[in-house]
Amino acid sequence: MARLMAVVVAVAALVAGCTQGEGMPSSAMTQDQAVARVEQLIHDTAATLTPTPRLDLYRPSLNVQNCLEPTDGGSEDRIIINRTYFLRDIPKAKVSAVAGQVQAYWKRQGHLIQAVSKTGTSISGRSQPDDFLLSLSLTGDDVLTLGAGSPCIWPSGTPDPTAQAS
Repeated sequence: MARLMAVVVAVAALVAGCTQGEGMPSSAMTQDQAVARVEQLIHDTAATLTPTPRLDLYRPSLNVQNCLEPTDGGSEDRIIINRTYFLRDIPKAKVSAVAGQVQAYWKRQGHLIQAVSKTGTSISGRSQPDDFLLSLSLTGDDVLTLGAGSPCIWPSGTPDPTAQAS
């Protein structure tokens, strides 16, 4: 149950951030492009870690959700794409070090780190320049999860009509 709660918290953090950051351009990205970017962010991060984790997809995270109550004035017809993976095969004694590696990698990539837990094993951030949400969380079973979520996008890649007017 604790493992499920940690994953639910990580996914909820991704869903809660469906708006784009200030100054971010409207995305004309398609749903397929957003899925590819989410996967790229996760796989590129995992590829830098030592020991190398085995990525185990958290299947309930394979979802497309409506961009609920967008606060950026955009249409509610947009969606967000989320994915979360368990980082398997990381010994418990290495969890903190691996979390530090994730944070360092995200910083090197120029991503914005928004929050880090006191233990350093829960981190949230945003990719730059495309504003995808990034998350690292520790489950109750001492397994790290790595997730990413898109900003609000149009499924077919059609930009927000207000963006075309400017």
